[in-house]
Amino acid sequence: FLEDPQYQDQHSLQTEIIKTFGRVGPNAEPRFRDEFVLPHLHKLAMVNNQQSADSKRLDIATHLFEAYSALSCCFISEELMISHFLPGLRCLRNDMEALSPEHEVILNSMIKECEQKVENRSVQEPQGSMSIAASLVSEDTKTKFLNKMGQLTTSGAMLANVFQRKK
Repeated sequence: FLEDPQYQDQHSLQTEIIKTFGRVGPNAEPRFRDEFVLPHLHKLAMVNNQQSADSKRLDIATHLFEAYSALSCCFISEELMISHFLPGLRCLRNDMEALSPEHEVILNSMIKECEQKVENRSVQEPQGSMSIAASLVSEDTKTKFLNKMGQLTTSGAMLANVFQRKK
């Protein structure tokens, strides 16, 4: 229904949807957030750039700012960062440039931070290719842990002793 033209000019409905996305987005299933929330926030940000009434435009932009701020704490894949999150932030920056310069400064830093995340992900070695040393340390830790757990009896006091630091 978000694409339905009859709801395009429903300002109160749009603000409630954005506020809801901001509240539920960070705690939602990643797939729902990735496939529904982020693309729709991006669309709402693009549509808001075309809003002629400055008061409505600022109101929507403020709610979008809050939603994007909340979602910026979530893991967002590089693909979604490039296709929806960053473009939505840039649309929002366009609104804030004209209507709320104090928010624009924060948006610029959010955009730079997201761009750096994308650059860092593409520079890092591919996931799943752990170094041999890290793999050996991981295996050694796993073996030690399982050996300790195997030595335990059912006593709770014994279990507590396993997790104490050696002196």
